[in-house]
Amino acid sequence: MFPMMFRTFRLLACLVFCAASALVGTPNAATQSVRTLSGEWIVVSSPINGQMASPKGTTLGFPDRDMIFNQQGDLRTGVVLREDVGPNVRPLGVWRVMGDQLSATFQLWCPDANGPCGSIVMRGQFVRDDKINGTMTAFFDQPDDTTPTGYDTWTFSFVGNRVPGSAPGGSN
Repeated sequence: MFPMMFRTFRLLACLVFCAASALVGTPNAATQSVRTLSGEWIVVSSPINGQMASPKGTTLGFPDRDMIFNQQGDLRTGVVLREDVGPNVRPLGVWRVMGDQLSATFQLWCPDANGPCGSIVMRGQFVRDDKINGTMTAFFDQPDDTTPTGYDTWTFSFVGNRVPGSAPGGSN
């Protein structure tokens, strides 16, 4: 009888110890930082596997993009500043963050119907509160039966850094 009680006590003590360790070692919502894209970011894109253009030959180049993300309540919007083509060219977008994961979608600026029109989808994660990385996919408004989407698509990588002082509240 004594050995059985000892085993039961030992098992119970082990369970209590494991439960207490799990509670102490698990970060709660108060200790985790809440991530946001709000602010100004410089986002640099680069080719993946040397693919400099889409299958149909459309390219956006690999420029730095100045992106501004805003949040007013549940409304999360963004603009891409396109000083390279004019001060009033600001493709619009929307974004969301879930934990460390982020996604954003922007329209492509198309000066004429013969240029690359479509949209950009960004998917990535936070490396730190002020640094993001991931992939962007351009969906061009040009049919392409060889892709699963039925449109000319092109995926490339990105790295983004928050402009110092542009975080909500003016600090990083």
